[in-house]
Amino acid sequence: MVEAHAVPAPARDRILEAAERVVAEVGAARLTLDLVAQAAGVSKGGLLYHFPSKESLLGALAQRYVHSMEQCIEAAKGSISERDPSRDVKACIVGILGRDPRSKAMGAALLATAANDLTLLEVIRERLGGYNQELVASTADFARASIVMLAIDGLMMRESLLISPFTDQQREHVVSELMKIAKESYR
Repeated sequence: MVEAHAVPAPARDRILEAAERVVAEVGAARLTLDLVAQAAGVSKGGLLYHFPSKESLLGALAQRYVHSMEQCIEAAKGSISERDPSRDVKACIVGILGRDPRSKAMGAALLATAANDLTLLEVIRERLGGYNQELVASTADFARASIVMLAIDGLMMRESLLISPFTDQQREHVVSELMKIAKESYR
């Protein structure tokens, strides 16, 4: 069963973290406000104060997912030369496919959002549209750079669903090839 964490944090953040854990542990279909409240160590009334419905909680998870991915990508840019024209695409590879343990829980949270209400994915759809516009405006070969982005999404989703057949070595080889294709897309 999902247990509450004793880390003091603002209630809203604890609730969102708990919702991620619940989705990762019991799946999207079994996510309930009662389970999330228990896992967050708050009363159901306390949860409802911050999130008046399951839909509002899932919408906040989608926003949190986008924000987390943006943070991972920005952090990854720090390890890539500013002079590298493929920096943004490479940062997506490193940031999204990095070994951050939260990424799988965040992917599961995204799936929970989609499973319940496709309209809650609008924040993600908007961000992906922004990335697409950035690619269009860049000097990249649009199709090649887009293929890299699609491969990132595919690998991330396979891992979130726990269906990826890749060994660690195979995964690293795939990521290495994506980095090469990203660089080649800016020639």
